Amino acid sequence: MFDTHCHLQEFDDATAVVERARAAGVARILLAGVGPAQWQKDDALVAAHDELCVSFGLHPQLVHELSDGDCDRAVEELDARLARRDGRVVAIGEIGLDGMGERIQSLPRQERIFRAQLALARKHQLPVAFHVLRQHPRALAVLHDEPLPAGGVLHSCSSSPELTRDWVALGFHVSFSGSVTWHGGDNKAARSVAVVPRDRLVVETDAPDQTPEPHRPGRNEPAFLVAIVRAVAHLWGVEFADAARITDENARRLFFPKGPP
Repeated sequence: MFDTHCHLQEFDDATAVVERARAAGVARILLAGVGPAQWQKDDALVAAHDELCVSFGLHPQLVHELSDGDCDRAVEELDARLARRDGRVVAIGEIGLDGMGERIQSLPRQERIFRAQLALARKHQLPVAFHVLRQHPRALAVLHDEPLPAGGVLHSCSSSPELTRDWVALGFHVSFSGSVTWHGGDNKAARSVAVVPRDRLVVETDAPDQTPEPHRPGRNEPAFLVAIVRAVAHLWGVEFADAARITDENARRLFFPKGPP
């Protein structure tokens, strides 16, 4: 299995977490970078664990907290970092728009930095991991207005099937997290699984957040990807092993189009 979105930087016991994931059958974990302060931690984790790959980006929640100048400097640093990347840097992200609460006040800055990072994705020919919260129509409008990057994935889909179809129509993958297991599987995320082509659906934990059933309310971790794959298998009406294989192959095609390093 391939956990396509995880924040292992937030774990004090990262080595033990990776070992438990390996024992559960998780062969690859993508660390989602959110800002300059975390990027160096990502580098150290990737160097220490063969299972890890990484994306680097400036998260819209962080854009909300920073000044225009700090955001511009972070984008310049991101550009330089991507220029010297190795084969385990596989995407830009997570990037996008976040309209939750007071963050809506910073949407003009968020959109400017979103567009700047989309330009970096095109420049460096990398797929994008999208974070979009309460701003799907605007994010989709930006993507219709911009040349598209070399692939991408809507991270932690919890949108309606109608909005999910719009992401699929642009050619992107869609990733499902622990929310697909909540409320007995009767929720928007679970209903959206049906509108995503099987060759474009991937899975993630978003650990330490979004813990799936039956592990709630405790901390999430990559080993719990099993519960998410099991939920997808149930929704597809296939065996667990088939869902694990399909989602793993989809993720590898997206993030390692030329094969792993």
